Amino acid sequence: MNYKLGNLIVLGLGGSVVFQNEIDVKLLKDWKLLVEKYSKTHKFIIVMGGGKLARRFQDAAKSIKPISIKESDWLGIYATRANAKLIQTIFGKIADPVLFDEPKKIKKLTNKVTVACGWEPGASTDYVCMVLAEQFGAGAVVMAGRPAFIYDKNPDQFIDARPFKEMKWTEYWKLVPHKWEPGANLPIDPVAAKFGKAKKIATIVLDGRNMMNMENLLKGEEFDGTIVH
Repeated sequence: MNYKLGNLIVLGLGGSVVFQNEIDVKLLKDWKLLVEKYSKTHKFIIVMGGGKLARRFQDAAKSIKPISIKESDWLGIYATRANAKLIQTIFGKIADPVLFDEPKKIKKLTNKVTVACGWEPGASTDYVCMVLAEQFGAGAVVMAGRPAFIYDKNPDQFIDARPFKEMKWTEYWKLVPHKWEPGANLPIDPVAAKFGKAKKIATIVLDGRNMMNMENLLKGEEFDGTIVH
């Protein structure tokens, strides 16, 4: 399976890809080298998720007192901002010095790399990816997270889980809850999925730790992952 991406790549980089029990410095270096290589011919919007850092914040707060959905969302948003600032910093001068942390903050993509994070309660950074793809005419979003595909059921719980290589938004909608919950671990959150379907934004889900596979996608060659459209 292959897919021809445009000159602007909107990349949702899962927080848990770069931050498991500790920051994966080697993987960050690999991502930096890959993006720098393709920044000669492409521009990138990298939208950082909160991942495990967000869940640690949320779990810590919940262990002390009951918190609202909105409070939980804000904890996740600030985790995405910390992750995004790290990414922005490692790209140095090729990254826009302004962090895209609210809608319409950046009107024009002047740098090779623009880094974004969570905006407002009510959805994950998946939704930010979709909005930015629509705003800047990318036409597609790449979700580099975990696992490597969208499955018909949780592959961590069912050994017979079946991966999809390609599916329609209507098929995806049948697999996931229709209501957003902070900290939910889904390939594409339901708010983002609804927006993607309405705006006809193709979304590619793949393993954010497999750099060779990611490069195959960037080159327009065969890659492993799921295309939703």
